[in-house]
Amino acid sequence: MTITHHVHVYAVVRIKLAVTAADHFDAMKRADSIMTESSYPVRLVLGGPQVLDAEPADEISGYLVDETDDPQFEKSRFYGCDHKPCDLAQPGESPAQGEGEGEGRSVG
Repeated sequence: MTITHHVHVYAVVRIKLAVTAADHFDAMKRADSIMTESSYPVRLVLGGPQVLDAEPADEISGYLVDETDDPQFEKSRFYGCDHKPCDLAQPGESPAQGEGEGEGRSVG
């Protein structure tokens, strides 16, 4: 006999925010304040009959900070959920140049 199961999938969603800040740390703090406002800045739309509900999880797994005056992403940097740098690139290589990283990103 089979029964219906409700499976809660905690998927990570990348949300690109535009903030004005003095540096990367300040930019992440400003992004955090936007993400923790009472009105979540993104709406999830149910896309099939099996999807019963969707809401954002109260978890941030990390950050990628780009500077808008840097079209080659040379100043881009990855940070952990604790705002500490976690560079994945080799020395002298932009994180956006790592294999598969930064695809589909644009500064504008």
